[in-house]
Amino acid sequence: MEIYSLRILSFNFSCNNIHAMALDANSTIWTLIDWGRPFRLVSPSLGCSSPETTPIQIECSLPFSAVLTRSGDVYAWWLHEGTLWDQYWKTVGELDKDGSVKAVVPDGGTVIPCHTWEMNVDPVKLPTLPDLPDLSVTGLSEEERKKVTRLIKITALNGSLIGLTNKGHVLKMDGLYKEDSAQVWHYVSESARMIWYLLTCDTQLPSYSEIDKVKKHSAFRATAGDDSEKRPPQVELSSDTMLITHVSCVASRGSGFRV
Repeated sequence: MEIYSLRILSFNFSCNNIHAMALDANSTIWTLIDWGRPFRLVSPSLGCSSPETTPIQIECSLPFSAVLTRSGDVYAWWLHEGTLWDQYWKTVGELDKDGSVKAVVPDGGTVIPCHTWEMNVDPVKLPTLPDLPDLSVTGLSEEERKKVTRLIKITALNGSLIGLTNKGHVLKMDGLYKEDSAQVWHYVSESARMIWYLLTCDTQLPSYSEIDKVKKHSAFRATAGDDSEKRPPQVELSSDTMLITHVSCVASRGSGFRV
């Protein structure tokens, strides 16, 4: 990513149809809403002074943005309400009065001249993980299983977050439509539906983290055909161990994700 008088090596990039964010090699979070005016989020909570304050992943969604730190903590902020939104429009109003900070490419130029600024706002720290079951057949070593359970990846849906732990648990947090509406991380769901590795449900369920439940899915077991003969499984799952290592959003659906 290249902007006027500043070069940023983007380590992680996320976007939706409203805004985009970039996490650079220095763990600095940049947000792009107004054309040519990316701002840097400044907060002691994300100051990179410890694992708890060092961002490693960012996620854009509607109507919030989120960041995962090295320690597994998650922070969120809302771009269309609250303190950040008020400060954003105040700063944009001031910049609009200054003609020197407009993003206009000069004749013959190849670089968009951008004006960067700082947004001093403390994001909201989301709830910590609940007590989770021990997944004994993940293939992890005894030493790895004894480590503190923490989030290592996140992905964002509309108003929700999906989280993946270092031990293979997949969880979901709903209610992220406003600053004061965030709920808690859920692992167990009473009602859900799976389509291959696409999950669209109220909360996450162990069927995506525990191998004995995954094997019961129709994709991994033989089914009866029209001729009453057994059809082989679509995918052969012969292993007795399983560890989920990745989660990602299904952008075209807005409410689904893959593991």
